Amino acid sequence: MKIAMVFDGLQIGGIERVGADYAKILTSAGHDVTIINLRPHLTDLEKEFPSSCHMVHFNYSRKLTPEQYNKAIRMWNWGKYAYPIMATALFPLNIALKMKSRMRIKKQYDLTIAFSGHFNDLTFVADGFVKSKHKLCWLHGALYSYLLLSDGFLNLYRKIKNLVVLVESGQHEVFEYNKYLHLNIHQLYNPSFIAEKQVNDREAQRLKEKYGKYIVMVSRIKTPPKNPYTLIDAFALVFKKHEDLNLVFVGDGPDRVKAIEYAKAKGVEISNHIFFEGAKKNVQDYYKSAFMLVQSSEFEGLPTTLIEALYFNLPIVATDCPTGPREILGNNDFGLLCKVHDASDMARQINLLYENEELYNHYKKNSSKRTQAFMPETIKGKLLEILSSIMEEYK
Repeated sequence: MKIAMVFDGLQIGGIERVGADYAKILTSAGHDVTIINLRPHLTDLEKEFPSSCHMVHFNYSRKLTPEQYNKAIRMWNWGKYAYPIMATALFPLNIALKMKSRMRIKKQYDLTIAFSGHFNDLTFVADGFVKSKHKLCWLHGALYSYLLLSDGFLNLYRKIKNLVVLVESGQHEVFEYNKYLHLNIHQLYNPSFIAEKQVNDREAQRLKEKYGKYIVMVSRIKTPPKNPYTLIDAFALVFKKHEDLNLVFVGDGPDRVKAIEYAKAKGVEISNHIFFEGAKKNVQDYYKSAFMLVQSSEFEGLPTTLIEALYFNLPIVATDCPTGPREILGNNDFGLLCKVHDASDMARQINLLYENEELYNHYKKNSSKRTQAFMPETIKGKLLEILSSIMEEYK
């Protein structure tokens, strides 16, 4: 099949990395894949896509999409008037951009996928900015979480009709109270290619010598959805009992400086044991050398870092946030869940893993059982079934 995957930029981020993984799966299955980047100045991750993919740049900002302004209805009393005015004003511009896109991208696709799930790539696919027989969009979480943000998402989903979700939490309620909806929804986990990332044993040993027994959090430092402050608070509590522990943050983001200042405010005794490494490409070396992984998100889609940590048999403490951690870890089956925004509860779970060697080893031994559900070959089979069902429905 000829497949186009549309992205709202290809900067360094979780969605973009997952997109590159799916491009690998699709090309390995023999499909002809085109990548359409709607923010051509963001290209850092383009090199992560298979060389066989065709790369197309077309500038299309979210600000130009009518549904971007749907949320004004909820935000202000006058929003119900502003939204239709903006939608009407943008209509001719979008017609012109659609014509421009079709002139530049002349190929007709069997399937076009709005992969980022943002207003611009959704609109690009929903309104046929490229010729395509079928349409599909990716939701990097649960359906209900997007509908909480804006009804604009629902308007676009109805045009596309075929959706992939990471988790089905709250989905029954969505359809129960919106019986007019007719959407084809498929659940599919993200694949993890962490097995292909080779550990540098020398670097892993260096990290172990530098940080000793350390807790690692691997994530973009941006609140929400991530919340490094809860983990910093929890670490301050844990450190009172276990002064041999360190805390290492791997990742960058707009709130990094704020998080560093927050750690410093805990005093030198604590802050000297908290380290911010920035964005790293060799996250596998950190997984390999860490003592445990802790994630303190306020909400999630399906956090890849938990899956990667399980592959490296790394015991986990994660907030039981909507959605994702419980989907991966079960009811404390493959890691410990703690309350969101509750540093005391997080500290209790960290202490439990630290102090109970039998429990710690239990999670180390059982981790690999869960990772099989996220391996590329498992996901590849399910993805091809979904694509086949979409094609069959319209025959």
